[in-house]
Amino acid sequence: MILCLCHGVSDHTVTATISGGAHTVDQIQRACGAGSDCGACRDLLEALVERARERHYGGATAVH
Repeated sequence: MILCLCHGVSDHTVTATISGGAHTVDQIQRACGAGSDCGACRDLLEALVERARERHYGGATAVH
C-alpha cells in the first residue's frame, strides 16, 4: 500500500527503512522521502516507528 502519495513510497519501503535503522520520522524522510512534502502521512509514519519500537523493546517506552 502507498503511504506517501507525494513520493509514491509504500509501506514496504518504510518498513524496510525502519528495519535498516531509521528510528524517527525525520530519518525516514531523509532515507526514502516519505513524509517530506505535504506531511499527510506523518501520523502513519510515527505509528510505524512506534510499533517497531514496541516490538524491539517489548512495549517499554523510553524514559526522558
